[in-house]
Amino acid sequence: MNYVSNSDALRFLSAIGADLDLFFQVLWKHVLCIEYIRLRWDVDSVDKSRNIFTRVFGGFDRDERKRKALEYIRAWEGRFWITMDQNIKEITEAVEHKLHAEIGGEIEKFKAGGQYDKRLSREKKTEIVARTRKIISSDQLSELHGVIDMLASQDTDLKGYYLTVDRLDERWVDDSVRFRMIKGLMESLRTFRRIKNLKILVALRADVLERVVQETADISFQREKFEDLMVRLHWTKAELRQLVDRRLNSLFKRQYTSGLIGFADIFPPTIGAKDTFEWLTERTLMRPRDIIAFVNECIDVANGKPAVSVSAVRKAEVDFARKRRDALVQEWNSAYPLQSQMLDLFTSRRKSGVDLLELIDRTDDFCLAVLTGARTVHDPVWEICHAYSEGRKKSAFDVLAELTGILYRTGAIGVKVSAQDRFAYSHFDQPLISPQVLSPESKVRLHPMLHAAYNLQER
Repeated sequence: MNYVSNSDALRFLSAIGADLDLFFQVLWKHVLCIEYIRLRWDVDSVDKSRNIFTRVFGGFDRDERKRKALEYIRAWEGRFWITMDQNIKEITEAVEHKLHAEIGGEIEKFKAGGQYDKRLSREKKTEIVARTRKIISSDQLSELHGVIDMLASQDTDLKGYYLTVDRLDERWVDDSVRFRMIKGLMESLRTFRRIKNLKILVALRADVLERVVQETADISFQREKFEDLMVRLHWTKAELRQLVDRRLNSLFKRQYTSGLIGFADIFPPTIGAKDTFEWLTERTLMRPRDIIAFVNECIDVANGKPAVSVSAVRKAEVDFARKRRDALVQEWNSAYPLQSQMLDLFTSRRKSGVDLLELIDRTDDFCLAVLTGARTVHDPVWEICHAYSEGRKKSAFDVLAELTGILYRTGAIGVKVSAQDRFAYSHFDQPLISPQVLSPESKVRLHPMLHAAYNLQER
């Protein structure tokens, strides 16, 4: 995918505001179609590739409705076996060739530097975008839909096939196009549901999804449209306990004994009046990475002793809380680079739970500090404070309500909307909370995972 982000032609179009969404959808659908063909018919050579074309697509020759789709797939007749990176490079090169033929001079000026894209007039940009629209158009997407329809008619095989897309949170491509490419992937998935024996699984972290929504915000891309495609991963306490028991057994069995060793053999039964494992999980976001890190921290503090004491757990909590705070800030840095400053605002009263009303008098100072500090390219909190300074936000509470929604989304705080409600957390309850449902009487509570990081005591 780096080949795509390094393409001078595509970077130029992106810089002048051209919509590349259709191109990214074409890219994903093309790649996924080819990968499915390779997987479904075990294509690993040129000969197999040509044979499969004849067997699978030959029967559609007389279908006029499939003519364009057939022509599209025929162009790849002997290349179903090539790797995904070759696929991406070839289809991108084909688009680049057409763009250079149409606006080659403009692309060369852009490559020369000097911020050529910023010196172009709005009229000139509009003209260039219009000239290239026929190259990156919906025609190719329509042809690919026809290919998917043909593949769907061949899914008589009872065997199921899976394609997985993972590691999207890593720096696999430049951020300038990464989130639009993920959007293109998400919008491509629904079409493939026509192929009954194919399942495409995309692993996407919550913070990456949030940035996709922010970066590509437009009327056509709404979070709710994709809810029926999503399965949110949740871990129960029993599953986390089983995970910890297995890891501890493997660790201590290898070092000390051949008998079964679990959490109960190493940790104290209770902390205060609460079951120890319950106490630990309350200080996590109910994710394996959190509970594993906490247990490891406790074992490190115990320093080779045969059992972990209550005092060791308490001491480990401080280091764990600080590391989790830093990890949470880092995890959501792409979507909310000012999360650390927001946490400072919400813990300024030095207690774990506060009424929103108590924080209103600090909101102006918070916004002033944000607006006079360094600004990153993508910063929703800066935008909120800027809108408030210009009078587009009605009150300090409007700002505070939006900040509450953000921190709730990241898991840093719980929210009690009204007196009759309980505290809700995004990892247990709904993943989002609307600022409109909040009132000055609403309460917020720092997640117990972070209490020790801010030296706060639970009331």
